[in-house]
Amino acid sequence: MVTKPTAIPAYPGVYIFRRDGTPIYVGKAANLKTRLGSYFQKRPNLGTKTERMLAEATSVDFERVVSEIDALIKEAELIKKFHPRFNVIMRDDKNYSFVGITKEPFPRIFVTHQPTDAEAKRRAGAKGGASYYGPFTSASELHMALKLLRRVFPYCTCKQPHKRPCLNSQIGRCPGVCCITDPRARFKKLAHARAQYRRTIRKIIAVLKGDRQRLMQSLKREMARAARTERYEEAARLRDELSGLESLFEHRTVIRRPDAGPLWQETEAHLRVMLGTDMPISRIEGYDISNISGTEATGSMVVFTDGRPDKSQYRKFRIKTVVGPNDVASHGEVLRRRFTHPEWHYPQLVVMDGGKPQLNAALAALKDSAKRDKIIGRVIVTALAKREEILFTADGRSIRLANEHPALFNLFRFIRNESHRFAQAYHHKLRQKFYAASSR
Repeated sequence: MVTKPTAIPAYPGVYIFRRDGTPIYVGKAANLKTRLGSYFQKRPNLGTKTERMLAEATSVDFERVVSEIDALIKEAELIKKFHPRFNVIMRDDKNYSFVGITKEPFPRIFVTHQPTDAEAKRRAGAKGGASYYGPFTSASELHMALKLLRRVFPYCTCKQPHKRPCLNSQIGRCPGVCCITDPRARFKKLAHARAQYRRTIRKIIAVLKGDRQRLMQSLKREMARAARTERYEEAARLRDELSGLESLFEHRTVIRRPDAGPLWQETEAHLRVMLGTDMPISRIEGYDISNISGTEATGSMVVFTDGRPDKSQYRKFRIKTVVGPNDVASHGEVLRRRFTHPEWHYPQLVVMDGGKPQLNAALAALKDSAKRDKIIGRVIVTALAKREEILFTADGRSIRLANEHPALFNLFRFIRNESHRFAQAYHHKLRQKFYAASSR
């Protein structure tokens, strides 16, 4: 009989029940500790099929992943690889969901329980059939994952061309090729857009197949190549794709948006212990810088009050005194300008996007600002390094957030991602104005 594993992390992941080494059931979890623990509780309502599976299983192992979307994709990969017997017994095949991508010049994407060519024709009007990816166990989570993925890689779902621009093209979720009815304009634009759209579809397929890391490395190389050859518009587009993909997969919970508000008292208690302070923490400010090779550099300030984003308090900065791509100096400028505004109310905690250099720049800025107002000197300053999720503090500590309470892990990533999004949006706006003015 299978025994409960020890040291189960409270993170998303997948798990495999095995019988003498052979997988008999694969599952996913938003919280491995809670989900696996539920199998070993003494209660009468596990269900006959689950009890049969547990009676046959001789071992269970698990794999921790970063987010729920990672878990969703990894589970589908393992079910397809092993065809575990109890996944079939517990769930009729027709209840699994698949992502279909039509084999057309401009492929369309749909979700179905029936991965057949006939279904592709019925759902998307595609005569050439479709390629399918899955199986996914949760249709609702799959739809939400695709919705989030579409923000990064827009794709078409319209069944036929139409005169007016579709709603998705107006909000940046569709490339708009379905909205061109003039044959000459359509041919010209489609010829130009087809290669780009094919690349977008290949990126979506890479994510669905679990090749996200390889895709991100490819995007970084393409972005660097575009920047070196001064194709800044393309470099910015690739950077936006890379940033969006990182943001999509960074949160442990992305299918259900993180919201620290209702649990703020508990989270704030853990936060004060981690930072070693008795000071109550209510207002947290996050900062980030966005630029391409130093052009149209911008800074952002986002505000979280009691764990919730307070968008009415957000502020944006156009970098004025720094020449070239100097992220550290830009952070210093933004902090100095921010603390000339006591009417905005001072934070208890500042989170910079970056590492020790950004932290030191922020500390120097606060030291200068504290000469005018001693209250500023009480602000706690930190910097969050993206690669390994390490929080650098003013007293010289390096805190690995993965080892802290999950609520803190989510909170700091949420703050960092929101400051990045806000800075990037303003930079994109300024860049568009610059190119529009230079083309006149």
